[in-house]
Amino acid sequence: MESRKYTLRIQRNQKQDDGSIASEWQEFTVEGGETTTILTLLESVKGYQDGSLTFRQSCRSAICGSCAMRIGDRTRLACKTHIGSVVDENGLVSISPQRNQPVLKDLAIDIDPFFKKIKEIKPYLLDGPESDTQVGASAYDQVNNVTQCIMCGSCYSDCTMSEVSENYLGPAALAKAFRFVSDPREGKKTERLKSLSEDHGMWSCVRCVQCVATCPKDVKPMEAIVKLRTRGIEKGFIDGVGQRHAMAFHNDITNTGDLNEFTLLSRSVGIFGSIAELGVAFHLMKKGKIPSPFPHKAEGIQEVRAMYKDLEENPLDVETKAAEVEPE
Repeated sequence: MESRKYTLRIQRNQKQDDGSIASEWQEFTVEGGETTTILTLLESVKGYQDGSLTFRQSCRSAICGSCAMRIGDRTRLACKTHIGSVVDENGLVSISPQRNQPVLKDLAIDIDPFFKKIKEIKPYLLDGPESDTQVGASAYDQVNNVTQCIMCGSCYSDCTMSEVSENYLGPAALAKAFRFVSDPREGKKTERLKSLSEDHGMWSCVRCVQCVATCPKDVKPMEAIVKLRTRGIEKGFIDGVGQRHAMAFHNDITNTGDLNEFTLLSRSVGIFGSIAELGVAFHLMKKGKIPSPFPHKAEGIQEVRAMYKDLEENPLDVETKAAEVEPE
């Protein structure tokens, strides 16, 4: 394997006496091959250039999640990321701590806020009347995927909603919640869905797909969130901005084949919520961006309605469960 020199541009962070964080970028020249991992190069810096460099690591096998940090344009596991896959044309890569969590020093972050979100969803089975007594061979297909989560915090770091709302549960906690909602042994599925339907829960996700892109274990948290929403609506938990917004889309497409954007806001947030946005409405009006109150009615609307009716009578299995295998 041919070796060459690379430049690691590392964000150094140091807590000050007043509690603030002083940050600066420092560059280190290291040597390695294209498949040398970022973690190996960071260890080289710490061992031979600057022993004060601080970062977390443990298993070196993409299992523990300790070495998650911002590498290049997103959060990655340092032990899994090869230098050749992230450097620019000049052989340089920027490395910084995870976002949306307090920094302790250099690349090490305080993981307490992240795990506080996990604890909020009660990450254990609850006794109750909804436990299944019969469990089929495919019953755990939904559970199996989300249990691949290693709690590295990568999705939380890159989540755009967590960036603007510290109260949002976050993709990892919601994926973990789905793990219990979908578990046939769980006894309080409805209670969980009710709680998750409240503010800062599953309906706060803006579906930016960053959690799917950054997850090192392909858990796809956003897909779990979408499934939670489907189950919540099926249980009748539709009294919320997100739920009303989704139902407005459904009703408009069913009725006219087109979205009535003129009334969408009031149907989603209510009259008082719409009044709070009058400033934005006037700005849009000046720019000629106010939609027509009389939406276009799509041609062939009867066909659209027929499709909706067929789906309601014969719903698709969006849970993607494997077929039961009967012994011969």
